[in-house]
Amino acid sequence: KQWYQRRVRGGYHVVRVIKCGYMRNNISISVSSRMLKEHDEFQREENKSVEFKAHDRLSLTQLTAREIDGRMFQPASRTLCAFLNINQVCDLYLGVKDDGTIVGHHMLNAQKDHFRQALKKLMTEKFDPPVDEYRYTTYFLEIQAKDPSAIYQSQPGLTIKEEHKLLEQPNICWCDQEITQYKRNGKRPPLFIIQVRINEWDGAKDSQSFKVWPYHTSEEGKCYKRYNASNHEVTHHQVVEETKVDLAAMDDF
Repeated sequence: KQWYQRRVRGGYHVVRVIKCGYMRNNISISVSSRMLKEHDEFQREENKSVEFKAHDRLSLTQLTAREIDGRMFQPASRTLCAFLNINQVCDLYLGVKDDGTIVGHHMLNAQKDHFRQALKKLMTEKFDPPVDEYRYTTYFLEIQAKDPSAIYQSQPGLTIKEEHKLLEQPNICWCDQEITQYKRNGKRPPLFIIQVRINEWDGAKDSQSFKVWPYHTSEEGKCYKRYNASNHEVTHHQVVEETKVDLAAMDDF
C-alpha cells in the first residue's frame, strides 16, 4: 500500500492505493416513503454520512446574488463533494430542515427530470476529476400531505421537453412555470423529498481507469471533506496527513 499525488487541473489530488479486495462495509439505511408525512420529524438524524437541506439548490449558479451575499443558502455541491471524499455510502436529503422537519418539494415528472439533468451536469462538468454516474443515485421519496385530497396526481396536458435550458441559473425554468400554473388553478402537485445517495468508488466501474479513488474538488475549485455532521474545506497538506492516518487504519483492518 502507498499514497501518492495525482496531478489534476489547479493542483494535486492525494489518492490512495487500497489493499486488494478491501472495501469498507456500509449498512445502507433505507427510508420508506409510506412513513413520510408533511411537517413530521424525519426518520434519520444528521451525522457524518447524512445531511439535510430544506432547499434544492445544487450549485452556486442556481443562487441569486442576494442569496449569495446574504449567505442564505449553501449549495448542495459542497456536501456532495465532502461525501465523495470520505468514500462511503452517504445520503443527502433535500426537503428536510436542519431540525429534521419534513417540508419537501412539489414536483411533477418534469421537475424530477430537471433535477437529474442538473445533478449530472454538476458532477460531470463542475467537479474535478469528473464523477462517474455509478457513484450517485437519485430517489424521490413521496410525502403524505396533511390533506391528501389536495394532491394532484395526474398530469394531463404536460408537455415533456427533452432539454431544460436553465439548469445553471436562478431563473424560473419552463417546467417550474407549468407547476406554478397548476398551483394557481388550485391543484397541489405531489410532494417529495429528494434523496441523493453517494456510493463508494469501484475500480471495476471507473471510466477514467483510476487504480485508486481520487479526492474531488467542487465547482468552487475547493476540496471539502466530511467531519462528524459538517463539511469542512481541507488544504492539500491536510489531505496528505489524513490519508496517512487512513492508510494506517487500513493496515489495522
